[in-house]
This record gives sequence, structure tokens and C-alpha cells, in this order.
Amino acid sequence: MNRGVSLASDRRGRVPFAVVGVVLVVASLSLAPTLSTESAPDETAVERSLSQVSAASATAVRDGVATASRRAATSPVVEPADTPVGRALSDDRPFRDSLRLRVYLQVRANLERLSARSDGVTATASLPAVDSTGEYERAIGRVHVERAGDNDTAVRATVENVTLTARRDGEVLTRRTVDRTVVVPTPVLHVHDQIDTYETRVRNGLTKPGLSQRMTARLYPIAWARGYAQFGGAPIENVIANRHASLATNGALLGVQRSVFGRSDPEGRQALKEATAAVGITDMVAGSNSQLAKDILSQTSYRPASQNITTGAEAATGPGDPLHIGVNGTADAAYREVGLPGALNATARDAYTVEATVVTEREHRWGGRPDRPASPGPNWTVARDTTESTATIVGTVESEVDSPDGWHAFDRWGRTIEITHTRKVTWVNGNSNRVTRNKRTERFDVSLALVGNHRNDSLVPVRGIETVHDADGSPLGGENLADVEQTAKDRLLDRGRNPLAKEVALAEFEQETVRITGERPDSIHTWIARDLRGLRERVRDIAIRTDRGTVGTFQTNPAQRLQGKLQQRRAELVDAPETYDSVAQRARVAARVAFLDAVSRRLSGAAGNHSAVESDITDQLAAVPGGSLAGLRRALTARETRVPRTRPTPTGPAGPVRTQVDAQPQYLTLASVSESRVPAVDGTEHPLVARNVNVFSIPYGNAATEVLTAGTGSRNRVGLATAAKTLAAAEDTEAGSNTTVRQRRQRLRTEVARANDAVVAALVERVRTGTDAGKRESERIVEDAMDRWETTASRGLALANESAATRVAEVAGSRRGLSTLKQDWLRLRLLRTTTKALSTTGARPPKGLVNRTANIVRDRSRSRVQSALADRTREEVERVAKKKLGAQVLPAGLPLAPPYLPWYLTLNIWWVTVEGTYARFSVTANHGPPGAPGAAVRYVREDRAVQLDVDGDGNSERLGQNTRISFRADTGVVVAVPPKPRGVGDKDGNSVETSAGWPEPG
Repeated sequence: MNRGVSLASDRRGRVPFAVVGVVLVVASLSLAPTLSTESAPDETAVERSLSQVSAASATAVRDGVATASRRAATSPVVEPADTPVGRALSDDRPFRDSLRLRVYLQVRANLERLSARSDGVTATASLPAVDSTGEYERAIGRVHVERAGDNDTAVRATVENVTLTARRDGEVLTRRTVDRTVVVPTPVLHVHDQIDTYETRVRNGLTKPGLSQRMTARLYPIAWARGYAQFGGAPIENVIANRHASLATNGALLGVQRSVFGRSDPEGRQALKEATAAVGITDMVAGSNSQLAKDILSQTSYRPASQNITTGAEAATGPGDPLHIGVNGTADAAYREVGLPGALNATARDAYTVEATVVTEREHRWGGRPDRPASPGPNWTVARDTTESTATIVGTVESEVDSPDGWHAFDRWGRTIEITHTRKVTWVNGNSNRVTRNKRTERFDVSLALVGNHRNDSLVPVRGIETVHDADGSPLGGENLADVEQTAKDRLLDRGRNPLAKEVALAEFEQETVRITGERPDSIHTWIARDLRGLRERVRDIAIRTDRGTVGTFQTNPAQRLQGKLQQRRAELVDAPETYDSVAQRARVAARVAFLDAVSRRLSGAAGNHSAVESDITDQLAAVPGGSLAGLRRALTARETRVPRTRPTPTGPAGPVRTQVDAQPQYLTLASVSESRVPAVDGTEHPLVARNVNVFSIPYGNAATEVLTAGTGSRNRVGLATAAKTLAAAEDTEAGSNTTVRQRRQRLRTEVARANDAVVAALVERVRTGTDAGKRESERIVEDAMDRWETTASRGLALANESAATRVAEVAGSRRGLSTLKQDWLRLRLLRTTTKALSTTGARPPKGLVNRTANIVRDRSRSRVQSALADRTREEVERVAKKKLGAQVLPAGLPLAPPYLPWYLTLNIWWVTVEGTYARFSVTANHGPPGAPGAAVRYVREDRAVQLDVDGDGNSERLGQNTRISFRADTGVVVAVPPKPRGVGDKDGNSVETSAGWPEPG
């Protein structure tokens, strides 16, 4: 449709310049009686006529600016055309250049009709005609526009080089050029800049203010409220569905409108209220998918005026709520490593072990070794040369040998020793031989010490032990290390002191180091274990404070922080005294050190696993178009974006500037709309399209499996907890006449039972080896303990969450009369056995069977919901919505759980992308009293060509293209729930939900 209008034929909004001419003529006549017939030098007819037309040109410019502003706003140029006139427009500011060109052309047309006469002199004002790209560019260059006035709501325009010409009888008397600057109360630039800001903001990403941030701020409370409602048992299949994305998007768009224009589309606000009510009804219907909701809504007459879209949940936990993460089970696991009898025995043995050796020192006093005897004569050669040395003790001396650092002496002795050396040489000469000898004596003082070292290789703090060799110094009885000295003497001095001294003098002594373990008190293991149990509880309680959103977006590594906090408190927890009062106390401290080291190692491993999971999640999100972990973190920050308030109406030169937004459609729906409902629409189109990806949904062959089973070789199987939870969901689902439900439920029951048996068998063997019970008695203990859980599913869950191991230890302790300590030791062994057994293939049911069972449970639950809403009453809707269905207990999400991490939460991530377009988006700004020039400007964005008759030939030229306001917004939402099997996530079997028309709106 050609909307071009020539300036000559368009009479809209113009000042009647014939009236202006009449005013000038009347003014001239009214002055005539007062003027001399001969003009004064400074008031000639030429000057009078030029002055008059110059004054009128200002009015012409003001009218031109007002008229051009209205027309430019109605058909704004967003993209310049590839035409002679379009190429004159700047790509960076096409609207302003088109406005400047329109002002030029309108002012030129106004000036053509303007003239003034005085005493036969006619004055006119003009601007050059334009008919080429160069001329268009020069015309644009002559016009300058900028925002001005109060609150920058008016336009200051300057038109340069307006030519004023004076003629008499067609002859040009004079020419001069003037610049005309006017301030026109038209808010065209004010509105243009607002719409430009609006378009920028609806396209901004998560790092800048706009749609993505506001959509995130609206989606987060929906997701967390619905996620926690689902976690609490509410029948919700989809935590975030596209209907929620649509609702959040439209609410966010209205928020951006308020932030930019000061107010939003009133019809859009009403549409949002109605849409919220409709989504509320849909959410009440067990969180079902859109088609099911349509079916049910068509059967019920209940239409609430408004409905909480969180399915009735109260104020939910939010991502900013504090989360306390403690060492907890990591301390138990470390205790299982160092607190069992075998480990405690090794720790105590190490503490009671001493290294002993003999250190020596030899000092030469006088003498030396003999020289070789002289040859018997010429031609004699040496056949053999030997020296024999004999040592004789001739006295005693003080032993001055130093003990090595950290060692102390058990015994010292010193001797003075004379060594007699006899050198014997055998000579040969032909068949003759002869022996010659030479003797010499030398004397040595030798020092020896039997020393011991209590440090050994442990990391226990080095301290002295007051009663180390005191037989009565131990609080537990026993001899400390009183027996070690004699044992060291027996083993290292068995040849006697004097022979050892002679060996040293003769340089024949070979040093030997022995390890000697002293006798330990009978109660030391129990004493240390009791101390470790108290320490274990203290370490369990060490915790850090963070928030759920930060953990869910992996912006903190809880295990790493816990390790740091443990290190800060290490000295306090070790509690090593300045001096050990006994070897038993040193053993206690050594056990503490070993326990804390074990906790630290496990936290370090968990920190590494946390980083590995973070890397895997990064890869999973990178596989989602537009998704990233960095984006998820930015979204967490963006959730705090506040809803903007309506701003006061700005006041301009002509009064308040009242803005009204009119969007078509007012509410960007996911459904298709036609031009019969929305006239601005061309045919039928989808104003909004959405894609919603749940990263860790069921079934189980998805991202969660990829993250948590990487490197385990078990990608075709699932954990017992998942399988048992799915079986529990199947048990809650009425099969009716559905044979498939019964068959799959039975097959899964068989597989879970088989997995249960594998773990139970391991527990039986542990009871047998950990107590004095025989095999049959061990079987009875485990069987009786498992009787607490009556179904296959509940048994599987008990085995998976370690409650079964604790129960078995209780029954075994009661049956076998175990002490509290021994029962605790058995419990620890059973927990370790359970963890190991759960990781075996036999305890992991097939993934395919679990998935198929989950699918049939979900489908069957939907059918039950649909058939239950027969009487179309509100009470029935609410009753069914609150009814527990089998599908709702299916697990979902990514558990940050053993063996990969301590289980402190289960998280899930949704990545939501929306794309939308307005068929028409207009903003009307009323400025000043109605009917006044520039009183109203309506700025319209729509998909339409912009044409203008620029050369006055009656044909419109293509100036450029007006385009729709379109946008794309991405955001991520993470929901973190407590560590329980149900988890959180979409349970409709569809991890990717796309709306009709995706990915192209319109």
C-alpha cells in the first residue's frame, strides 16, 4: 500500500499561509499613513519587505518542524532504503536524518507560499529544490534538530541558509541568507528515544536492564514456589512450562514499558490479569501439559478471577535463603576409615613404637698403622701383604657422642682402646720366599650411646612425654614405654658393650636400627574410640553458611570451604598439650590427627568432584542453544530486578507530556492470532514462541545420568534409590485393566528385589565377619532388621539411604550383646559395606526398564486426572489437584550426592528462551492543550515501507523501512531442594518443550 503523500497536496496540520499574507498586507496598509513618501535610508521598501518575510519565515519553520515531526513519528525510518534518497540517510541515525529531510522539504514548501510586498517591492523566502543523493545530503546537512525545553520534551530545530530575495517587476534587487532556529513543543525526539530505549531493553541480555532480567525476576519465584510444592508432594508435572514463560515474558514487557515510558499498556495489564487466572486454572490440574489443561478447562465452568500460579503453595523457599552445609556424613565416613579396631590398633601401635639404634664416635689419640717392612734384598718381590689388628681395652672414658636430633639416650659408655697392628709381608725370589713383619700400636677413645626416638613417621605434634619410661605414669595402667629400654638393650647390646666398643675402634661397627613396640594397656582401643566418637560429633557439626542459589549455580564449592574451616580449627580439635602426660595421651592425639586427616582427604576429594560436576554441567548447558553456566549465574543475579513504579508525568514547555502505550497484540500469546482479532496482524501468526529445556528431567537417560555416571561404566543402569522410587510411584498408580502397567510394575519389582538381595547378602556377610554369629544367625539378624520395611520399594529405599545398615547394627547389637562401642563399629562396617555394594552392577537395575515404567506411570496418572473431573465444580478441581498421584513421586533432578559429593541438595536447571514480535507498537504523547500545534505525536512501529515525495513530482520515493519491535530473551533458572529422593524437575517425559511456531514468531 503506497502511503506517500506529496507536500504540495497534503494540507493536514498546516498554518493557513494565505492568512499570513493577508496579515502582512493589512500591516503594510496600516503603516502607510504614517510613512513618508520618500523612504528613509534605513527603512527602504526593500528592507521593509525583507523584514516582513523574514519574520514570517520563522513561523514557516516552526510549522514545518511540527508537521514533519508528526509524519516522521507515524512512519519512522528504521532501515534506510537502497534508493537515491535512502542512501542519503545515515545507517546509524536513519530516523533523525529522515526527520531532518522532512523538515527541510516541509519548510521549503511553506516558504514557497510566503511573500511580502512594500511599495512595489516583493520579498520571498526559499530553499533550493533537491533531486539527487548529493542534494538530499546537503538538504539534511542544512537542518539540525535536538531535544530541548523542560525535561528535553521539545525540539530545537535550525534551518540554515534560508534565502531572502527582494524583487521589483521581476528584477532581483538583493539577496541575503539567514538561519532560522525555533523551539517547537513537539515530543517527537523524546518519544523516539524512549522507543529506541524500549527496543534496546527488550533485546538486552542478562547483563543489562531489560526483558531478560525482568523475565528472570518473574520466573524465579514461580519456579521455586512450584518446585518446592512438587517436592512437598503437590501433583506438578512441569515446574516451569511454556505457559509460565509466556506469563513472565508479558509481565516483564509491561515492566520494561513502565521503566521506559512511565506507564504500561492498560489493555496489556488487563490481559495479563486474565492470563494469570487462566494459567492458575491450568496449574491446578496436576501440572498437566497444555493439551490436557485445555481438555479439562473445556469440561469445567470454574473460572477464578485470579489464581496463584504456584499451585497453592505458601511462600516458598527462595534462592537467596540461607543454606547451612555441614561436614555431616563425611565425618562418619572418615571414622569408618580410622575408628575401626584394626585402624585404632595400628594408631596405638605406632604411638607405642620406638626406633632404637647405637650411635658412636671414635677419637684418635696417638700411634698409627705400621709401614711395610723393608725388602730382604735385590730381586725380591711382594707376594702378599696383610695386616692383623687386635684391640685391647685399657681404660674407660666419658661418652661424649651426641644423640641425633629428636633422639634420647638410654645408655652411654666410653672406652680407651689400644690397637696393635702387625703387618706381614711375604716376599718371593725365584723359588725362594721369605716373610718379614712390622708392628705398631695406636690408641683411640671411643664413645657409644644406645638411643631411642619416639617421633616415628606420624604427623602427631612433637611434644615431650613426662612419664615416657615411668611404669606407673599411664592413666590407663600399663608401663608407658618403660619396657622399651630393656628390649632395646636386649636386641642391640646382646654382644656386650666392650665388644661393640672394640668394633668401633676397629671401624668394623655396622649400625642397626630396630623398631620396638611397647606393651599397650588393654583398654586403650576403647579409650581412643570413645574420644574419637566425641570428636566425630564435633566435626560433624562444622558447617558453612551460604545460600541455595549460589550453591545451585556452582559459585561456591562447599567441600572446599568446609576443608578450609576444618583447617582453621585443626589445632583446637587436635588438642595437643604442651607435654604429653603419657604415651596413651600421645596415642589419643595421634588418632585425632589421623581422623582429621581422613576428613580432610575426603573433603578434598569431594571438592574435586564438585569441580568435575561443575565442568560437566557447563558442558550440558553449552549443548542448550544460548545456555551457559555463566548465563545461569547472571540470571541468579538478575532475579533481584525490582518491578518499576509508574513515574511522574514529565512537564514540557507546553505543559505535561502524557504518554500512552498501545501494543498490538496487547498480550503476546503463545497461541496463534488472526487479523480478525488483532487488525494489525497480517493473516495468522504467533506473536510469541518459546522453548523451555529442563536439563535434568526424567526419564533417567539424560544429563543427570551423564554427569553423575561419567567414568563409572554404568550408563545403562540406574541407582537403587532411583529404581526403588520409581517402583514406589508405580505401586501408587492404579493399573485397572491396563495390562502394560501391571507387567512393567512386576518386572521392575523383580529387578529391584534382585538388587535388594545383592545388598542384603553383603550385609549378612559383614554381620558374620564382624560378630561371633554364624551364617544362619547372621541371615536371621538381617532378615529381622529388614522386616521394618514391608514392600520391595521401601526396602530398596532403606538400603539406598543407609537406614537399613543402622537398623541391622541395632538388631545385631541386641542379639549378640554388643557394647555400645562394638555396635558402633559394626554400624560403620555395615555402612561401608552398603556403599560398596550399591556401586556394583548387581545392585543397579536396568535404566531402560526404569524409564519405561516411569513413562507408563505418568501416562496412567494423566488419564486418572482427566476422568476425575466430571462434575465441573471448583471443589472437585481442587480435590483432584491435591490428590497424590503415582507420577508425582517419581524422582527428578541432579542429586549432589555420594559417592560423588556429600548429599546436601538436589538441583535442577531450566533454560528458557522466548522470541516475540509486536504487529504494531505505538506510543502517543500528548503535549500541551488539545488542538495546539504539536499537541499530540503518535509514534508507530510496524512492518511497513516508508515513502515520501521528495522531488515534488507527485510520485513517492522509497525512503526506508519501518520495522516491528521484535526481541529474543534467554534466561536460566536453578531450583535447589533438600536432599531427599523425590528431587525436583519436570516429570512429563519431555525435557524440551517448544511452542507452536518455534523458532520464528510472527
